[in-house]
Amino acid sequence: MKRKRKRNFKRVLIIDAILIVLIVAMFIFVKFRQRDAFSDKGEYKSIKIEGTWYKVDIDEMTVVTLDKKEKYVEKDTDGKQILSTTYEIGNHAFKLGDTKLSMNYVDEKKEVEDTIGKDDLSDYHLRVYFYTIDKSGKKIYYFKSETDAADQVDDNTKTNEYYEKAGLFDEKGFAIDEDGLLLAYKGNEKEITLPAEVVGIAENAMSADYDRALKTEKVTIPSTVKKIQSGAFAFSNVKTVVINPGVAQIEEWAFGDSLLTDIYLPDQIQIMQPGIFETQGGVKGLKIHCKAGSQVENFIKANPPKGDCKIVSE
Repeated sequence: MKRKRKRNFKRVLIIDAILIVLIVAMFIFVKFRQRDAFSDKGEYKSIKIEGTWYKVDIDEMTVVTLDKKEKYVEKDTDGKQILSTTYEIGNHAFKLGDTKLSMNYVDEKKEVEDTIGKDDLSDYHLRVYFYTIDKSGKKIYYFKSETDAADQVDDNTKTNEYYEKAGLFDEKGFAIDEDGLLLAYKGNEKEITLPAEVVGIAENAMSADYDRALKTEKVTIPSTVKKIQSGAFAFSNVKTVVINPGVAQIEEWAFGDSLLTDIYLPDQIQIMQPGIFETQGGVKGLKIHCKAGSQVENFIKANPPKGDCKIVSE
């Protein structure tokens, strides 16, 4: 019995030693990869990055100049200098001063030319930009065009990062604006009921593509909500939605391209637009629960979603 225990103890020591060696090897490999990214620039050797760029950090835009001597100068839009340091381009890496960041460079014109040729690109708005990502996952954009940078700022004002910066998220993970519009939910509850102060649900408020309601399976919408906007539950992981009487309007594609399997509708909704469940390839196993003979049931029968859908009359 003692010999068996001794053998098991030796086996544990050997396994621990192997694990330690593997961890140390991985650490050395990562460090080597970081250094190698700048000694061997790979496909980024030919990138011409010198010139003026418009930097976008969530909702702030600044002007950055990169020169051939690897000097980085950043100014605000009034021309006041914010930062002066050095930079270096690596293979999918960008070093700003002593800080190493992941980097991706995008030339949409070249990408489109490689796909469809150079004959006619007049119908496309093609951007040149790069972005960096730090260890926390924060993304910073640099655009050659000021207009493209301004467009990105506008897009960023609809993100969780912006709502966090603006202090809109409450302790339960709801971001609600001053007008009672639910902008986003980033909590981890499996089942939620929207707060009573919510009067509307905005586009992408529950979209998994925007890192929202990732673990939520059931949402109850109270009667205080009057409007569910187009795309409110688009690309959502939510499987069950219960809509209480009082909701007045559901816009087209409100639940489009989602994982919805069950929705409970009240007897009457003043405005329902066709295509609220529109999904590429058609819905799969969707059950629509509503009262037999109600205005809502008649509407669904007249405008059935494509795919595998069943009306459950109650």
